[in-house]
Amino acid sequence: MRWLLLLPCLSSLYAQRWTLQYFYDEPRAELTIADLAFPTSQRGVAVGWTQERGRKAKPVSLTTADGGQHWTLGPLPDIPRSLFFLNQSTGWMVTEDAIWFSEDGKAWRKICDQSKPNKKLKPTPPGGLIMRVWFLDSQHGYAAGYQKTVLQTSDGGRTWRPLPEAAKPAGDQAFTAYSQISFDGPLGLIVGVAIPPRNDLGPFPSWMEPERATKQRERPTQTLLLQTHDRGASWSALNAPLFGLITALQMAGEDALDVFSYGPSAPWPSEVYRLDLTAGSSKLVFREKDRKVTDIALFPGRKAFLAAVEPTGSLNTAPIPGKVKILTSSDLMEWKEMPVDYRAEATTLVLAGPDAHHLWAGTDTGMILRLVE
Repeated sequence: MRWLLLLPCLSSLYAQRWTLQYFYDEPRAELTIADLAFPTSQRGVAVGWTQERGRKAKPVSLTTADGGQHWTLGPLPDIPRSLFFLNQSTGWMVTEDAIWFSEDGKAWRKICDQSKPNKKLKPTPPGGLIMRVWFLDSQHGYAAGYQKTVLQTSDGGRTWRPLPEAAKPAGDQAFTAYSQISFDGPLGLIVGVAIPPRNDLGPFPSWMEPERATKQRERPTQTLLLQTHDRGASWSALNAPLFGLITALQMAGEDALDVFSYGPSAPWPSEVYRLDLTAGSSKLVFREKDRKVTDIALFPGRKAFLAAVEPTGSLNTAPIPGKVKILTSSDLMEWKEMPVDYRAEATTLVLAGPDAHHLWAGTDTGMILRLVE
């Protein structure tokens, strides 16, 4: 009788799995998904570009209005970098040259031009600096990017002004970037890194010279942190020498997770830390030598997912797709791998979804996976 009582619990534990829902399968072209957003369980947007060998990349979007059962591929006006959706109808897209606004995820209108001055759109951020945006409501938001750039807007992104605290942490502006933004309620974090130039890397990428790359010593970088406890009314800034780059950040209530990614000579490709925002401390919660974590999904109740890739070859930085691995936890300490479609491969992937039961993953190899139960 005891075993019979346990059967429902065991079946629910292994019921969730990741299935391949979309695959761009063209004989002479490849699709790279740069970012993915699912503001509701039904409406989703993926942005990226298609490219044929020897030809210029074509920016594209994928949209769905039925939970990913059907996808529509369409053109975009510029190469995308990132997406942010406030709700199912209000979204912003950062591209190489501009910030765009959409009311349906399909039609995009340029509201801020980064490439050249424009009387109707100024003041504009310097050319191509912005990497991502985050909006607290339809009017108030933040933008972060290269050259120590953090901007704020109070008119939906049409005009921007610098956040003074962003310049306070140490680091040469030319080698410093803010790359991640996350808010939950009154708490907000903006993180970045200052990387001094190195002259010992050689003329070729590390994956072309793996023996040399594995002998290079990891050097600490300056991790930059901006923090607010009052929805951006005031900010505090600090920096600390740490190894690696923060490549993903998520907050949910008092919990926060971030991913540190490392170079080819590090013993681990990445590490995941849990942040204690009250005490100002962090704790390692995940690292494995054969799991390179590229994104996080974190929800209230300490339900979390890690999107990872199994590195191929001797270097964790080799640009060769590896098997997609997705892990989950209910306490941010113990992680269990979930079944993933055997065809799913990538060098990086992103997660998106409104809750822990409706979640999708987009890969840089043109695939979209869905969490099913």
